[in-house]
Amino acid sequence: MVIASININRQIGGNLAEILETVAETIRERIRIKREINVLTAQQRISGYVLVGLPIALGAFLMILNPTYEMRLFAPGPTLCIPVGAGIGMVAGFLVMRRIVDIEV
Repeated sequence: MVIASININRQIGGNLAEILETVAETIRERIRIKREINVLTAQQRISGYVLVGLPIALGAFLMILNPTYEMRLFAPGPTLCIPVGAGIGMVAGFLVMRRIVDIEV
């Protein structure tokens, strides 16, 4: 923005100090808005981490508590689709949530 405004000022003329002050104010405002957006979307980002981490933590807890019961999920056959599908769903959901929360300024 600074280079473009200097090039335009060189071609057209005018008060360069005023133009640079306007550019600086615009940059400051964009940074302020970006910080405000980060604050407003912090809860959604943390929710995404919790929604991914909670099933993993619960699975690890159940594995420690009763490994024979939990290992039946990982036996070869159709039951193996359950943890694989859950993992794919968690990753896809996490990526979608990150995409929703990522707001361009």
